[in-house]
Amino acid sequence: MESFRYDARIKHFLEQKLNSFGIKRYSYFLSQKFINSTPLVISNYPDAWVSYYIDAELYLIDPVFLSAKQSILPFAWSEISTADEPWGGGEVLKFAQQHNLFDGYTFTIHDANNCMALLSFCNIDEDKEFPNNIRKYKNDIQMLLITVHDEIIKAIRIYQLTNNKQSILSAREIEILQWVSLGKTYIESAIILGIRERTIKFHMKNIVNKLNVSNAKHAIKKAIELHLLE
Repeated sequence: MESFRYDARIKHFLEQKLNSFGIKRYSYFLSQKFINSTPLVISNYPDAWVSYYIDAELYLIDPVFLSAKQSILPFAWSEISTADEPWGGGEVLKFAQQHNLFDGYTFTIHDANNCMALLSFCNIDEDKEFPNNIRKYKNDIQMLLITVHDEIIKAIRIYQLTNNKQSILSAREIEILQWVSLGKTYIESAIILGIRERTIKFHMKNIVNKLNVSNAKHAIKKAIELHLLE
């Protein structure tokens, strides 16, 4: 996910919804649960905070992140502190103290791809309505997280397929699909490419299987969506 760049429209949609809930500061955080890869972050926290948090890999020891790994329910950050080790101690505690990161709330989702997404809110603006807004819109926020996460996962999937197109379809398969997409019949495509019609049919069957669709028409539609035909 390191090289993936999310669509700005997703960020705009997220911020628009949260503004309607009266929530100002947020961070969407997507990570693979069993691989220590750099997470994807969409946030309006100060850039310096986010950069330091990622560069120092604080997410590996952040009690919010670690608690989210074990929970499917939303939780207040105050619930994960202990008297002996408030906010996890060490570097994370120092970072939290410097930026007053104690009044916050996190929603989580765990998907079938072993990914975990967090939608966190920090009351760094000391908004007195913050807890009331979280409580009032709790169900809406969870649904928003599901919606945004689904869009992000779809975008990542398309990005991965597009940037590995040669591993999806061979050069010959793409060539055949391009002619068929232009309205050429199998016989016409075979003449143009100098091969047998049965060879065209053989490749089209493979294309349909590789793209996990039901027929050639659907294969063309999906190939266009994945930017395989350019």
